[in-house]
Amino acid sequence: MDEYRQADGNSSTAADGVVDELMPTEFDWPRLVRRYPLAALGLATLGGYVLGRHRGREILEAFSLYAADSVSEQINHILGKEVL
Repeated sequence: MDEYRQADGNSSTAADGVVDELMPTEFDWPRLVRRYPLAALGLATLGGYVLGRHRGREILEAFSLYAADSVSEQINHILGKEVL
């Protein structure tokens, strides 16, 4: 995942940024994940399952387009010209 620097200088992933935007500012989710890792894993698994059941086709399509675009960029970079 892409990393970025927060205002306080700590590095974070894009997933952290998404969770931070969705949760209220006073909700300390990293502390809860450290304190209850199995519950957090179970909740993430359940959320992924529900999301996959309802939006699986769209997620797979978006991931496929992203992967194809990334491969095309790498091939063009290796060849030094726009081929794909």
